Amino acid sequence: MSDNKTSQRQEDTYILVTGANSGLGFSICCRLADEFLSLHPETGLLHIIFTTRSSRKAEDTRRRLEKHLRGSAPSATSRVRFVSESVDLSKLVSVRALSRRLLQSTPKLDAVVLNAGIGGWSGISWPDAIWGVCTDLIQQVTWPTYKLSPIGVLSEKQTDLQEEPPLGMVFCANVFGHYMLAHNVAPLLKRARTNGPGRVIWVSSIEATIKAFDVNDIQGLRSALPYESSKALTDILALTSNLPSTAPWAVDSFLHSDEDKESEPPGIYVSHPGICATAIIPLALPLIWAMVITFWGARMLGSPWHTLSTYVGACSSVFLALTTKDELDAAEAPYHQAGGGRAKWGSSADRLGAAHTLSTEVEGWGYGGVVGTPTVEADRLRRRKRGAKDLTSEGKEQFEELGRQCWKQMEDLRIKWDAILDQAENGSE
Repeated sequence: MSDNKTSQRQEDTYILVTGANSGLGFSICCRLADEFLSLHPETGLLHIIFTTRSSRKAEDTRRRLEKHLRGSAPSATSRVRFVSESVDLSKLVSVRALSRRLLQSTPKLDAVVLNAGIGGWSGISWPDAIWGVCTDLIQQVTWPTYKLSPIGVLSEKQTDLQEEPPLGMVFCANVFGHYMLAHNVAPLLKRARTNGPGRVIWVSSIEATIKAFDVNDIQGLRSALPYESSKALTDILALTSNLPSTAPWAVDSFLHSDEDKESEPPGIYVSHPGICATAIIPLALPLIWAMVITFWGARMLGSPWHTLSTYVGACSSVFLALTTKDELDAAEAPYHQAGGGRAKWGSSADRLGAAHTLSTEVEGWGYGGVVGTPTVEADRLRRRKRGAKDLTSEGKEQFEELGRQCWKQMEDLRIKWDAILDQAENGSE
């Protein structure tokens, strides 16, 4: 490859999006293309590397993405390229294979959007759902208490070895598979220069609740709320990733690579899509329409989080992926200046459906880790979850300690599983 061509490729933007065949992941790809073209009107190419679970889904997804691009920007289709990859995040061998392909085929990654995942629910308690929606609409369609989940569901065996430790299905698909992938592609993230250091963007949920998480059951195998547990873990990892107390595991180990040792490490951020009408819980068509109408009603009653469409829900992830380092720092500056840190960024919609990216309150972390009354006026005025309390110094210390413990456990688990996968590979040769 010529030096000129190498230079051109380094000036391009490369973004990886997992779980893109439908729903939120597909809309993230569409919105990335649309906003990139509006932010970069004359120069630059965007390479969107999207993953699906099969080659059949990959081809169908590529056709639909290209159709969207022709409809939204017919004169600029040559400036966005869609590249498909297949991966099953619940299978670590598949994650490792994707990592190796990316290291061989991709010059850098400016951002990785970790979106793929599963709900793991077995159904809905309809009496509780109907009563909750009728008596407490906004609360119950934002932080529902009526979804049912089986306890202790394990992923399929990862290797042919006789002995291997168990992996929770929801934990592996939502957190650990992504965790392994992000670590493996850290060298590509360290080569990013377009908008500053590369970024790892976890897609969480507004339903994440620290009350569902137990640090002594990090995989959520004993939890009746494994999805909420996995998303709470996601929040904890992202929001504490830049703290000195987690540095031995987050920066020095998880984000470590032999390339550019003196450069600023990649940043780790967290977003959520608000409340979208998706098929993450399979419902009959009449119930889907009832869900959409209910969500719209909550929006009309003042909920800021009912985005309804996945395209609106994609705005916070796209904001974190495409905004410049200076703009991102400016957005977080009020929290840092008030003694806080990272914020959880969520997609919001007003009554007319206009999209906004807003900071989101997190149990144990408040708004951006700021102790006491929220420092940003918009945060103070926003509707809160019932029972939410302002962050205390003691609560923040506990959250930071929780982050330290989670990072240590996750790195210990990654190192353990890398050794298992190495053993399985060597044994099959």
